[in-house]
Amino acid sequence: MWLDDLTYMALTLQSTEFGEFLDSPQASESRKTELIDNTLSDRVSPLARNLISLLASRNMTSLVPGIVDQYQRLLDAQRGIEQAEVVSAVPLDDGQRVRIEELLSGIVGKEVSLSSRVEPGIIGGFVARVGDRVIDGSTIGRLQKLRRELVGQRS
Repeated sequence: MWLDDLTYMALTLQSTEFGEFLDSPQASESRKTELIDNTLSDRVSPLARNLISLLASRNMTSLVPGIVDQYQRLLDAQRGIEQAEVVSAVPLDDGQRVRIEELLSGIVGKEVSLSSRVEPGIIGGFVARVGDRVIDGSTIGRLQKLRRELVGQRS
């Protein structure tokens, strides 16, 4: 599968020496192609090797992670899957992830693919971003809202 090939290439390029060599203007195109074939021939399709060879010939293999991200977005859009990001004060357990995915799926009316990250500054709760929507259920968000209301009552 094309996504698997792209993902594998991106992971392989994280090896500092491999990626640096392929993006080096001093390395010849034939040496780059030889290294790509030796490293990737049994793991990715010929089309994927052609892509990375083309990028290496232009010293642009650093673009591969962005290509993977964009391809994933296009694939998800074609499949009707919406990307969502959840920011929480502490890591989410599997049960919390499932409940949040179900909640967000109900809101947007599509299947949701969830990614999460931890940001202790939100104190508690979570902030979810789905497309152009933001759902702020964080403690810091509630405190800021309360503050705005109190300041508004004074004036």
